[in-house]
Amino acid sequence: MGRIYFRSIAEVCVLVISPLLTCVFLPKYSKENKMNKLIFTTILAIFLTANAFTQDSKTLFQAIEGRWQGTLEYSDYTSNKRVTMNTIITFKPSADGNSAEVLTIYDDFGKIYKSSGKERIDVAAKKFFEDDAEFSIESIADGKIILIGKTQDGNTIEPVRKTITFNNDTLTILKETRTPWTFRNVYTLRRVIENKQMEVMLSPQKLQEDFAVFKKTLTTIHPGIYRYNTPQNLEKEFGELESKLEREMPESGFFILISQFLSKLKCGHTYTNPYNQDKNLRERLFNQRNHLPFYFQIVNGKIIITANASSKNISLGSEITRINGVEVSKIIEKLLTVTKADGNSTLENRINSIGLSRNEAESYALFDWYFPLFFSFTDEIYTIEAVDFKTKKESKFQILGMTKNERTAEMAKRYGATPTYDDGWKFEIQDNSIGYLKIDNSITWRLKTIKFEKFLADAFAELRTKNIKNLIIDLRGNGGGSMDIGFELSRYLTREKLAPYAESRRLVRNISAQPSLLKNLDTYSDELKFALQNGVPSNMFRKFDRQYFEIIGRENYPAVEPYENNFQGKTYIVSDASNASATFQFLNYAQENKLAKTVGQTTGGNKQGINGGNYFFLSLPNSRIEIDIPVYFQSPLKLQKDESIIPDVLVKRQSDDFGNNFDRELSVSREIIKKN
Repeated sequence: MGRIYFRSIAEVCVLVISPLLTCVFLPKYSKENKMNKLIFTTILAIFLTANAFTQDSKTLFQAIEGRWQGTLEYSDYTSNKRVTMNTIITFKPSADGNSAEVLTIYDDFGKIYKSSGKERIDVAAKKFFEDDAEFSIESIADGKIILIGKTQDGNTIEPVRKTITFNNDTLTILKETRTPWTFRNVYTLRRVIENKQMEVMLSPQKLQEDFAVFKKTLTTIHPGIYRYNTPQNLEKEFGELESKLEREMPESGFFILISQFLSKLKCGHTYTNPYNQDKNLRERLFNQRNHLPFYFQIVNGKIIITANASSKNISLGSEITRINGVEVSKIIEKLLTVTKADGNSTLENRINSIGLSRNEAESYALFDWYFPLFFSFTDEIYTIEAVDFKTKKESKFQILGMTKNERTAEMAKRYGATPTYDDGWKFEIQDNSIGYLKIDNSITWRLKTIKFEKFLADAFAELRTKNIKNLIIDLRGNGGGSMDIGFELSRYLTREKLAPYAESRRLVRNISAQPSLLKNLDTYSDELKFALQNGVPSNMFRKFDRQYFEIIGRENYPAVEPYENNFQGKTYIVSDASNASATFQFLNYAQENKLAKTVGQTTGGNKQGINGGNYFFLSLPNSRIEIDIPVYFQSPLKLQKDESIIPDVLVKRQSDDFGNNFDRELSVSREIIKKN
C-alpha cells in the first residue's frame, strides 16, 4: 500500500479525536504516517544533539531505544480546548543508529490508533528529511534542540517550531505554529523500564518430575484431599493430568493445569498463592501490561463496572458483554475452573472471587492472573463490548491494558487514595439510632494504627453509653483472617455464657516422618518441620478413625462469656459471598447461637469444616510453581451439612444497584430495623 502523509501533527490530533473534522487535511495525507511526523522529527532532533547529551559512542537513536509512555496534549481548534490522550512510543534503531523505526499507539478515548514509520537524517547538513518534508536545526543546547520548518496547520501551510527537551528518563516535544508562535501540542513522555523475561518452556521430563512431587505431597499430607473426592476418582484426575504432560509446554499452561486440579479438591485454602510464587515466574506471567483498566463485580452473571481507569468515558454500573470477542458467560465459565472454595455449596463464593474489587485488584486478583492466560491477546489492547448504564446504548470500543501499578495509580487519581487495611475498620452512630460497625478485613497483622480489641471495646462502650438499640455489623468483602475478632465480637453480642467458640478437632492424615518431602516444602513453623523430619511425637496425637489422627494438647477457644459492656440491643450482620475462613466461622457461631440476624448473600466456607490452621508451601522443583497446603482438617464435633451460611434474610443484588449507587443490603437491614 502506498504511503500517504498528513500535513501536520495538528491534523493528527484533530482527526484522531473527531472524525467530523476530516476536512482539515488534504486527501493525499494518511492517519498512519502523519502521526509519525512529529515523532520522527523528535528523533532527528535528539540524534543531532547526541554530542551534547551523551558521553559514549551510541547515537541518540540507540540511546533512546525502547518504550516511552505518556500523554499527547493538543489544542482542539473546534472546541477551543486542550485535550489530552495517552500515548506510547517505541523506538527501534537501525544497526548503524542513523535511522529508526518508530511504533506509536494513541489511546483515543475508546479508539486505539497505531502507526509506524522510518526516518532518515543527515547530520553533516543538519537536516531532517521526513519523506518530502524538511526541517532545519535552529539551535542545540544541553538537553534541548529547536527545529524550524513548515507544515500544514488547518487549511494553510504554516511555519512550525518544535522544541525537544530530554534526559535519560523524560522526553518532551513541544510544537508551536503560526506567528507569533502559538501552542499546538506537546508530548510528555517517560521512559518505560521493561524487564520482560521470556516465558520458560518445560520439557516432558521436567513436567513429569514436577507432577511426581505434586502428587506425592498432596496424597501424603493434605488433610482434605479425599473429603470431596474418593481415592478412585482422584486417581483418575491425577491420571488425566499426567497424560497432558507428554509434550513440551509453556510454564503458563502448566500453571493453569495445576490450578485447575487444585480447584477440584474443593478446599478454600489450597491454591497457587500469588503472594508466594517465585518472583521470576510472577514477573514473567503476571506483571505485564495486560491488566483490564476497570474494576467490576459479577451480578446475576453480568460484569458490572464499578470503577474506571481507562480513557473511555463510560458510566459506572455499565455492563460489559464481551471482552476481546469472548462472551462474558464463557469468560466466567473458564475462570471458574481455577477458583478455590470449600465443598460443593460455594458457587456464589467462586463467582465472587472472579470479580475485580479494589482491595484484591491492588494486591493480586484472580481475573488479572488468569484472563490473559486463558484468552491471550496482542498489542496490549482490549476490545470491549458494553451497554452504558445511563444511555442504555450498546457500544464497542478499544482501550489499552495497564500494568497493575499503572492502574492503581490512575484509580487513586480518580477515586482517592487506595484504602488501607485500617480504613476497612469503621464505627459510627447513624441517624442517632443505629450503630454501624464495618469490618471488611480480619487481617489483624496488617493493621497499622488500629488495635482491634480496643477498637471494639470503644465501639461497644459508645453503644451502651448512648443507649443505642440496633447494631449493624457489615462484613461484606471480608474473606477471613484472624479468628480472634469473631471470638471478641461474640463476647460483646451474647448475654449469657456459651459453648467454646468455633470448637473443632484438629485432624491430620499422616503422623509418620516424611523427610523426603522437606526438599520441596517450606513452612514458618519449626514444629511442623520437625514433624516432617521425625514424625509427630506420640504424646501429640491419637487415632481418630480409619482416615485421620487427632492432634491433641492444642487449646481451642474457651467458652464465650459476655463482657460487662455487652450489647443489649438487636444485631444485624450483613454478609456476602466473599465471606469465608475465619469470617465464616464467626457467622456460623453467631447463627447457631442466635447472636444476630444475618442479612445478605450466601457465604463461602462450609459447615462440614475447613482445612487450615498452619500451612506448608510446596515449590515444584522445575516450574517453581508454589502451592499452599493446609495442615489440619478443622473438623466440627458433630455431623454437619455440606453447606455454607444461608442468611436469615436473603438479599439478591441487582445489576442496576451499582449505577444507582444503591446499597440494597443496608437498605433491607434498615427496613427490618424500622419495622421492628
